[in-house]
Amino acid sequence: MEVGIASYGHTKYGVLEEDTPDLIKKVMDDCMNNVENGISPEEIDRIIISCVDNAFSEQHQTGTLGWEYLGNPDAFGFKVESACVSGSVAVYRGKKMIESGEAENVLVVGFEKMNKFSTDKVTEFLTHGSSPEERKYGVTQPGAYALLINLYAQKYDVTEEDWAEISVKNHENALRNPWAHFHKEITKEGVMDSRIIADPIRLFHCSTVSDGAASLLLSANPQEYTDTPVYIRGMGVGHDYLSVADREDPTFLLCSKRAADQAYEQAGKSPEDVDVAEVHDAFTPVEPLCYEAVGFAEKGEGAKLVREGTVMFDGSLPINTSGGLKAKGHPVGATHVGTMVEMYLQLRGEAGERQVPDPETALIEGHGGTGSVAVVSVLGR
Repeated sequence: MEVGIASYGHTKYGVLEEDTPDLIKKVMDDCMNNVENGISPEEIDRIIISCVDNAFSEQHQTGTLGWEYLGNPDAFGFKVESACVSGSVAVYRGKKMIESGEAENVLVVGFEKMNKFSTDKVTEFLTHGSSPEERKYGVTQPGAYALLINLYAQKYDVTEEDWAEISVKNHENALRNPWAHFHKEITKEGVMDSRIIADPIRLFHCSTVSDGAASLLLSANPQEYTDTPVYIRGMGVGHDYLSVADREDPTFLLCSKRAADQAYEQAGKSPEDVDVAEVHDAFTPVEPLCYEAVGFAEKGEGAKLVREGTVMFDGSLPINTSGGLKAKGHPVGATHVGTMVEMYLQLRGEAGERQVPDPETALIEGHGGTGSVAVVSVLGR
């Protein structure tokens, strides 16, 4: 059985007035209303909510809240969490429920309400996704990424100019995306002159604190609800150690490779088949490592795809057409539901100004905990 996507909902990312209940209800309503051939609440069997930290949402029982908003007493809802990749884990769980016969239609909702808190407090909350040892010694998410990026830069050919080009690329892509948090051009020089956050990570390498929500309708029979469904051809999940220092090779995202290998095998595809992709650029210097983990480049050669223009919007493999986490935004629980919405629209030819020419196969790579857990998805028409 191939599970398909039949509808979606999506808010703008940014500093939003809507609170947690409003965000959840809005994208649920949008997803139901966007079903081209119509659907009733009674046809939804499960609701899966992705939210990383209840401290952000100030709301436990978000699964039950979603159930209330749906209006089908025979459905049930629950929340999942897996750091930055929580949204893809929610989709993965929904897909498995459909494949097992437990459900026919699953509504997946990802959200995060982060801007009620200061940047320092958000940073503190996000360290909850790190290892106990890293937290004990005050290692933040930027600090852990800086460790692996420094090691990578010592080992392979990559420069500050490469990292800056990625930030510029993703901001240019976000200009085409009405949902993006940032609609602002930046320059390579501006990136390289921005202040250091955790050496070598600079301010303009970092994704921002965003509010937002996104949703998807997964179905065993998506053709009942839309004439142009998109199918989840393959999904894989992989892990590595929580602490960067414990990994056999901190310069390689082994979790993402493990997940990608599974996804390609299930889909009967290879990296060469991919036409468009979204990868996890929470800090843009990690983007070349994502390319390598999913097989777009050999180890240590990810930056070549930037220099050669391969991953630019008009390149042969456009990556992060949405603007990526860097410029579209990173409302953590919503992030990888939103990336799947992006690929859904690309494959249907409905991505507007950011549409790439006639893609048939799309890939999403997401990882959390600085590379301790990953989900990779391969989508097709």
